[in-house]
Formats: sequence, C-alpha cells, structure tokens
Amino acid sequence: MSCFYKDLSLDVNSTILHAERLIKYGCHGAAIFGSTGAGQLISKNEKEQLIEKISKSKFKENFLIGTSDNSFNETVDLMNYTLKNGINRVEVEDNRHISG
Repeated sequence: MSCFYKDLSLDVNSTILHAERLIKYGCHGAAIFGSTGAGQLISKNEKEQLIEKISKSKFKENFLIGTSDNSFNETVDLMNYTLKNGINRVEVEDNRHISG
C-alpha cells in the first residue's frame, strides 16, 4: 500500500498512518512497496525515507518491506538499509508481470 500526493510523490506519513491503522484494527501486518503498492514506481530516496520512519513505529515488527526493483544491486542495497533500520521482514520480488 502506498499513499501519494497530487504530484505523485510518496506521502510517507499518510502511508505509515494508514498501515498502522489497519494493524491497530486487526490486520496482522502490512506489506509496503509490493507490486500492488506501486513499489516499482517509488524512488529509492522515498523508500529510504519511509523505512526510516517505519523504524520508529511501535508496529515496526508488523511491516514487510518489498524490494520492488529489477536491479540486483538496488535490491541488495534496500534489503541492507531495511535491516540496518531494525526491520527484519523483507520480501524480494520480481515486479515484472509476465503474461503467457
């Protein structure tokens, strides 16, 4: 899940508040930057800003961070950044949707 401003930049605070509200009212967790959260469209800088803020959330153990990147190096960098910020749930995903 991701919330955006009208200029299509990531609204970090609203994204976190929305996820925390879902967790507070019964969801077991929230996946951030997955394929349905437009993770592949969010800049590395915005992802890092959100990860930093999530690391201060009382619900941080309930967050799963998706990598949503086709670059192996960017994926590893984001995984390491997530772990460095105390969030230990990371999903490595291929965000290309292949139809057959």
